[in-house]
Amino acid sequence: MRFFDPGFNDRVRAFREAVVEWYRSHGDKSLPWRAARDPWHVLVAAFLLRRTTKSQVVKVYEEFLKRYPSPGALLSAGEDEVRELIRPLGLEHARARQLKELAEQIERRFGGRVPCSREELKELPGVGDYAASEVLLAACGRPEPLLDTNMIRVIERVFGVRSTRRRPHRDPRLWDFARALVPSDPLLAREFNYGVFDIARKYCRARSPKCTGCPLTHVCDYYSKLVRSPRAPRSGGT
Repeated sequence: MRFFDPGFNDRVRAFREAVVEWYRSHGDKSLPWRAARDPWHVLVAAFLLRRTTKSQVVKVYEEFLKRYPSPGALLSAGEDEVRELIRPLGLEHARARQLKELAEQIERRFGGRVPCSREELKELPGVGDYAASEVLLAACGRPEPLLDTNMIRVIERVFGVRSTRRRPHRDPRLWDFARALVPSDPLLAREFNYGVFDIARKYCRARSPKCTGCPLTHVCDYYSKLVRSPRAPRSGGT
């Protein structure tokens, strides 16, 4: 992974600026959890968003936090009540049980406060590196990458890097590379991460990437090779 290639810092700067500028004009800033700064609110969103759609979570998220604004409030609620509220998301039995276990551990181990330590966050049930990064980024002011399949795909195409691991999201070298891309300013770091996610969804799709209109073509290895090779498959929308 090419941290020290000539011109790497210039490419990173151009990449960051393009992502943030695009996000400010076109990103999905209406999602309520993107405005969350309370670590409990961020963690709740992380759990609710698993194995469902964001449109379904939008319907539930704010009502959930009205009823359970803290781990203690959720802990005092009946599991049947929680299941009924989150039923539209599916998997309500497992999801309600996981959320109650999470609240119990936060109350018992951290006095009801979600920690701002990666190590302590990962000690909580159901919290891995990605969910920990979400809390650190959005609620704790840390410039962390949200390294999921979307960011991995963008990194692979733009910078031509590829993990050798079967599960790239667990590759520490890829995490290090992603961290080198994130702006140090907390606000810019959030805009950058959300922008990468939205660009991946709209343009840098897993199948048939839509390069036309993508704000990253001027720094993208994939696009550069695409336009140079007459035999390369055409990207969707080009």
